[in-house]
Amino acid sequence: MVHSTKAQRETAGPSPAAQWLAALDSRPAAASLAAAQLAPMLTHMLEHPDQALASAHIVATAKTFKALADMGRDAAVRAQLAATDLARATSTLLRQTEADLSNNSSSGRAERVFLLVQLLRCVCNQSADHDGARAALLEHGAVAAVARVLCSDDVARQPLPLGQAAFGAALNVALDHADCADALLAAGALPPHVRALQPGSDALAIWPLVCSSLDNLCEREASVAQLEQDVACAPAMLQALAANARALAELGDDESDGDDEPQVRRGAMRTLLWVLCEALEKSAVVRQQLCESAHVLLLLDVLDHYLAQPVEPAETAELAAPDAQPPNRPMPQQNRYADAAAQMLVGVSGEDAALALFDDAALTARLLAMLAPERAGDRTHDARAAAAALCLGNLARTDAHCEHVVRAHPQLAQALVGVWLGDAQTVDVRTRHAASGLLKNLCVAAANKQRLADMGLAAVAARCMRTAVVPVQANCIGILRHLVNGASALQTAQALLAGDACALAELLDAVRSTDIDGIRCEGTRLVAAVAKKAFLPRAAADADALRALQPRLAELDLVTPLVRLIMLDGQRHPLLQQESLVALTVLASAPAAPFAARLVCLLVPANSVPLATPLAAAEGTVAAEGAVATEDTVAAEDIVATEDTAAGFDELLARLLRQEGA
Repeated sequence: MVHSTKAQRETAGPSPAAQWLAALDSRPAAASLAAAQLAPMLTHMLEHPDQALASAHIVATAKTFKALADMGRDAAVRAQLAATDLARATSTLLRQTEADLSNNSSSGRAERVFLLVQLLRCVCNQSADHDGARAALLEHGAVAAVARVLCSDDVARQPLPLGQAAFGAALNVALDHADCADALLAAGALPPHVRALQPGSDALAIWPLVCSSLDNLCEREASVAQLEQDVACAPAMLQALAANARALAELGDDESDGDDEPQVRRGAMRTLLWVLCEALEKSAVVRQQLCESAHVLLLLDVLDHYLAQPVEPAETAELAAPDAQPPNRPMPQQNRYADAAAQMLVGVSGEDAALALFDDAALTARLLAMLAPERAGDRTHDARAAAAALCLGNLARTDAHCEHVVRAHPQLAQALVGVWLGDAQTVDVRTRHAASGLLKNLCVAAANKQRLADMGLAAVAARCMRTAVVPVQANCIGILRHLVNGASALQTAQALLAGDACALAELLDAVRSTDIDGIRCEGTRLVAAVAKKAFLPRAAADADALRALQPRLAELDLVTPLVRLIMLDGQRHPLLQQESLVALTVLASAPAAPFAARLVCLLVPANSVPLATPLAAAEGTVAAEGAVATEDTVAAEDIVATEDTAAGFDELLARLLRQEGA
């Protein structure tokens, strides 16, 4: 590389850049670019970069790259530019200009910032939908230089135009380009994106660019580690979301004056909401960074903001079929933005680090107010109540916390039982699902079982267990299983057996007709618990009343689901297998009951083998548990023989005995 002296740089005539600019004409960009012959000018810049950056020529250089950036908006021109040394020249001058500005040189600073903006615009437009240009810019160091610009104080001081150009370059050069995105992350470009989410009209103007670029970077796995290391990022994103929610509330919905600020804020907020939601879903460390009362209150503010917004048809979430929702997850709301906020709230409150928030007075008061039953049936209030129930259920995961909720807030407990879960005509299914999850947690504590049963929880859960909504059904099964294993056993068993078409009979039908673990496994555990309580009562006070339920239980086929669980799930769930074996032992020992005869029938391989076939794989065959048998023989339609037979129940029991050394 040949370097000229300072005197030569200052006294030289028109630079090649100025000459090239003069050669441009009014023809379309592609033709004008071809006529002006770009290659010699780029070669000169690469051989004499100091001349291009000299004070006498820097403005002409900046104007040249401004023209090239403007031309680069055209896809045909971008293809022409990609065949030249423009990416290399841009990278060289960008690196040098950024270094000059970082050295705090006051000489010609305004001109250098002007050039920097044009170089960044050139990076932005060159790389638009052009992986070849992106690769060349990465190879020659432009991507790292863009990251250094983002990290500089100049971007914060001048969101317009410098920040706009820098974030635009970061977005386009890394959009769907893994290597460039990883290079930006490695150079520390993620935290500056978060810092740019600041108040102020100029900063707001670049929010869409910042959020889109942040969204693109956060799709990379490397972003998770950076968010985990920089503990200020996730709280800053949340604070920005909440601050803009407040700002939008102050601006109101009137956009008749042509002000597009509300629309800009809303669009940027939505992008940022998804970024934060996905970050929290990916990393427990990031979730733990928000395990403070102030942050959870901000999450509730964001949720309230989106619940207050009208839902446009195009923005309505596609609700999954009820039986597609796992019972331990929040059910989706119609407003997908409110749903994202609720997911974040549940994720954060579900961390062990959040358990300390249970004692926070401000947060507790907010959650209790959200669960006030007076406005039950209002869709927005129901959605708030669902979020509050999920959050409180996560915070009340210790016996002490559960006992405190029921003891200190009996009106809340009664509202959860009678309204939020029990009033199916008024309360929507999402809220009933959340309330049932909270009640399932609360009745784990031994001290709460009788209190909640006295509030009618056993009867309500037995009734609500008959729903076709799987998450609610699964939670109600869990509630009843907790209640039957405690002082409330009698009330629970009576609730399950009340009426001619009792809830336990319907549960047996559900267990026989599903392969959903939350129903089959937990439902069978409930059957086992009821059987043990009724046929092996321990509580002297309730022993006679529990024994009085035996004739009603003898009318039901309690054996088949227990055998089926052992055969299908015993290897995966040893505890469930053990519970079922104990229950079968109790039932087989019961006098004057048909359980032993039914068990003997199922020791015949032809009768038990079909039970080991999941319903989804049965392909139209009739499984043995499809009918209730009370005689010594099994109906013919219950027996399915196949050439490729699995082990029968008799062989499975033999294996278990051999394992125990019997």
